Amino acid sequence: MSIIGDLIRDQRLALGLTQQSLSDRLGQEDGNGNGDGQPGRDQVKRWESGRVTPGKRWLACLSTVLSVPLAELSAAATAARMERRAFLSAVGAAIPRARKVELREMLASIAGGDESWLSRHIVPYDFTEQWANLANRDQGTRWRLVRWLDDGSTSMLRGNAQSALFKTQKPELIERAEQSMRYDAETRARCLRCFTRRAFSLSWPDARTYTAIAASTAQIRTLGALLHDQHDASNRWCAAVFLGEAVSGGSADARDLLVGALRSESSRENLRAIGLAAIGEHPWS
Repeated sequence: MSIIGDLIRDQRLALGLTQQSLSDRLGQEDGNGNGDGQPGRDQVKRWESGRVTPGKRWLACLSTVLSVPLAELSAAATAARMERRAFLSAVGAAIPRARKVELREMLASIAGGDESWLSRHIVPYDFTEQWANLANRDQGTRWRLVRWLDDGSTSMLRGNAQSALFKTQKPELIERAEQSMRYDAETRARCLRCFTRRAFSLSWPDARTYTAIAASTAQIRTLGALLHDQHDASNRWCAAVFLGEAVSGGSADARDLLVGALRSESSRENLRAIGLAAIGEHPWS
């Protein structure tokens, strides 16, 4: 079932209407066709972004203007409200009080399906963990994540969706994220940079240029541990990439770690990455 904002937008576009023209027709249907602009273009924009869910009054008007059964619109509106409450409840409890103000806009954006915030900012790691937890049990969240991964308007949006999908416990979703690492060079570069920053406490500039060709014993050990992270498949994928670099630099320990991981890895795409890394090659080459 479509989220209400997507349903309104898709049907508006199918009818060749702009947000303003839809607003005008709704005003006429509601008996306010006297130039006051109700409900207004901005209100239509908020509905479509998911920031606001239309009430009964406007649902009835939307049903007539968009030629969508009222029952379908009402069901989509109810689903949107339930998803928003579930999302805020699931995520809000896991975020430290000091960060709630910082993340309020992001929470509202994701809960409503608005991609604007996600298109400009890297989502914090702990937040994507909670986002993934919601995706594990909510079909609408899973659908939106896959859509953003495949068709996101910016690499930042695609990367944020990718990060959340990697942390789900759904093999088919994890595989979609892993496959995207092969064909989306921008999100791949950002994922690898974020990984090295977390793994080795590097600055952003140092994370951008890090290579494991001459990795220290301690770094090899850290990568080996992350190669078996069962909570985040992206850690396993990235660890394989950098251990592969160490293999190309002559590290027998890195190769042994990769060969050992072939016996325990459950993901087909990660198996492919580990196998290529064991012979010193990148999985996207």
